Amino acid sequence: MMREPPEIIAKFVDYYRRAGASEIFIYYDGALPEIEVDHPAVLIECNDAFWAARGGRPAALEDRQAQVYATGLARCRSAWMLVVDGDEFIFGHLGIGEFLDRIPAEVDAVRVPTAEAVWGPGDPVGEAFGATHFRTAWPSGPVTRMPRLLRRVIYGRVASLLRRGLAGHTRGKEFIRIGRGIDGIGNHTASRDGALVTVDIDSLGSELQGMYLAHFDAVGRDHWQRKWRMRAEKRTNSVNMPPLRAAQMAYFLDSMGQGDAAVRRLFIRYYGLSRLQFFVLRSLGHAFRREIFAPEPPLPLPVHHSNLLLTSPTMS
Repeated sequence: MMREPPEIIAKFVDYYRRAGASEIFIYYDGALPEIEVDHPAVLIECNDAFWAARGGRPAALEDRQAQVYATGLARCRSAWMLVVDGDEFIFGHLGIGEFLDRIPAEVDAVRVPTAEAVWGPGDPVGEAFGATHFRTAWPSGPVTRMPRLLRRVIYGRVASLLRRGLAGHTRGKEFIRIGRGIDGIGNHTASRDGALVTVDIDSLGSELQGMYLAHFDAVGRDHWQRKWRMRAEKRTNSVNMPPLRAAQMAYFLDSMGQGDAAVRRLFIRYYGLSRLQFFVLRSLGHAFRREIFAPEPPLPLPVHHSNLLLTSPTMS
């Protein structure tokens, strides 16, 4: 489900069409904009009639998403369904089809880890989808957790506002196998009869590691500013906003009160990497560069393995 401008919808459709999707269901939360999309995309307007048929439009974003995911699952005719937002793109050392073919038959849902898109050295800072650098979540265990001092050295005063080194979510997104009786789908996990069925690719062997969910938590500076302003003004009602996200929002509101220059500086602190920052994060195994929208991305990918990152062969 999305509420994005036509140019982002078109980019999303083109990416997954080229990736081999047999069907793309876009549930638009509001009145559809003027846009034509190529097959196999289907645009569904979540208007008053749509919600009336489902008992009314839920006030909370998460509740609307859950209904849309269930509706999509019911009409999905392919072997797998991927649940993603309009700013999320699967990429890696395998094509999506080849990746899914290697998932063990007993796995009902598999989750791909987040790689958050940020603007690094040489990127056109703030340009929509201009970020070609990615950072991955820091370890979360009590022994392997990134030391607080090191986090502070890398990110300065915004370090405490990042969740395991990311501005957005750290949990990735999932593919769900059709026909397995899944009856609960959230943003990051699926369940059957109340029991969680989603597994992470880390648990499925090294040959599957090296797949990522590119999350453009900030598509571009202008888009980010509009999105966060809507959230700040409560036009997007998210009931499950984590405390760190709320703190990020508070800093954003404070920056808005100081003018455009302050907002631009905050954007860079959240989503920009200097040459030194990128060097340190890459040395720690938590950053890499990748042009995911290029026809044939030439750069090697790191492979996520438990709490380590190893280097994979170059993707052909």
